[in-house]
Amino acid sequence: MPAYHPLILAGVELWLLAEKAIYWPARQALLVADIHFGKAAAFRALGQPVPHGTTAGNIARLDGLLARYDCREIIFLGDFLHAPESRAPLTLDTLERWREHQAHLRLLLIRGNHDRRAGDPPAALGIDVVGEPLELDGLSLQHE
Repeated sequence: MPAYHPLILAGVELWLLAEKAIYWPARQALLVADIHFGKAAAFRALGQPVPHGTTAGNIARLDGLLARYDCREIIFLGDFLHAPESRAPLTLDTLERWREHQAHLRLLLIRGNHDRRAGDPPAALGIDVVGEPLELDGLSLQHE
């Protein structure tokens, strides 16, 4: 069974991945929507008991994809952070350590609905942030 499902959209080849991502071979880009870093931390800040490790799990999934696909960039299609409470020190430290290991990648966030409330990621993460839609090679990339 193939590791991806190829799709041609507006003349652009994309690979739909089972890991909830899209690989864009021509751009060497990974597209990921709704990563919601810090979601568990945000719920815990509201007093709801949820397990730890959601950020680490998302990072592990990204690292697995980066190990399998030749990537120069990750394009986050909205909802990078879940909420303002997602800015918990442990969450941000985890993201900063991950970013240090992935410093060679360009990271781009197209703001989604949660990003409006959570705010842009910390500058230390080196993420370019733009509004939606972002037009690239005939595709219109956006969260909604």
